[in-house]
Amino acid sequence: MNDALVDDYDSHSRGLRAYVASVAARLGIGMESCCVDTTRPSQVYMALDHRLDQFPGRDLALLWDEGTGWHAALDPGDGQESIIVAKLYGPERPEPATVLRFVGSLNEKAG
Repeated sequence: MNDALVDDYDSHSRGLRAYVASVAARLGIGMESCCVDTTRPSQVYMALDHRLDQFPGRDLALLWDEGTGWHAALDPGDGQESIIVAKLYGPERPEPATVLRFVGSLNEKAG
């Protein structure tokens, strides 16, 4: 791999990790609740500390992928698949405050 590709990957990786850390901090969770895959196309999984009122037995997570941005999903239970419950429309990497408002509105959207 040439130096330009390595530098681009390192820059992308550092930038994405910094962005995810900023979003996580706004949500009041640590990076231990996040899984960041910086290989292209990049993906993020972020476990949240709360649940939706309509699905009290299912954990809630934020999913991000390069190209489509943020989605809220119910984590799969035994033998179940993830259920996407909402999408944050707009830029691929919105401001962390925008992601915080999105998460705060999830019970309203699901109701």
